[in-house]
Amino acid sequence: MTDSNDTASRHGLGAQLWGAVKDALIDEDPIAAARRAKLQGGNAPAEKAAAPDAPAAPMSPMATALMAQVLSKATAYTALTEKLAPLESIVLDERTRYQAAYALIRSSRSVDQVVQAIAMQHMPALEAEAARFAAQLEDKERQEIGARSQELQALTTNIDAAAQQVAQLREDAEARIRQIEATVARDRERQALLTREIDTKRHELAGVQRQFDAAATSVQHALDAAKATVLRYLA
Repeated sequence: MTDSNDTASRHGLGAQLWGAVKDALIDEDPIAAARRAKLQGGNAPAEKAAAPDAPAAPMSPMATALMAQVLSKATAYTALTEKLAPLESIVLDERTRYQAAYALIRSSRSVDQVVQAIAMQHMPALEAEAARFAAQLEDKERQEIGARSQELQALTTNIDAAAQQVAQLREDAEARIRQIEATVARDRERQALLTREIDTKRHELAGVQRQFDAAATSVQHALDAAKATVLRYLA
């Protein structure tokens, strides 16, 4: 692997990672954790250490793409891995395989250089890819969630405003209804009063009518008597 592949592989890494994440989440297996700890110069916990000759668990598509990017730059460690790859199907014992691969590069690479390449070149490359992936994730969040969040906020604001408007309209309508009901109540009271007054006036007028009728009858009788008197005395 050469440095000339670095730009091209970085350019396509984002698409590879996003494609891989749709298929599976990254779940680190104990064997991979033990191998990484060994490459960093540490000792993996006894309960998580892989058995000597145990086959490595397959990496997820995203982890495979990420590992390819992290190892895209030629180093002392990649020189070792290039020699290890052809031996995996031939030499089953891992220790023997590593020793055989290192024997092919020991004239130009020391063990310290291999370890330093992992710690000082590939680990920082992993950290850089993690930072780049975080930036890509943030950008996707802004693109795919930001617009929806803005629309959601606008809808929430509109719904709240509409609810307040409905409450105001309901309050106004109820106030108007109370006003109309109060007017109707006053009108009913006036209606009852007028009905009583009309009945009273009719009763009064009927009394006056009776008095007039009685007076008219009395006058008619007096006139009839006067007529009779005139005829009797003067005719």
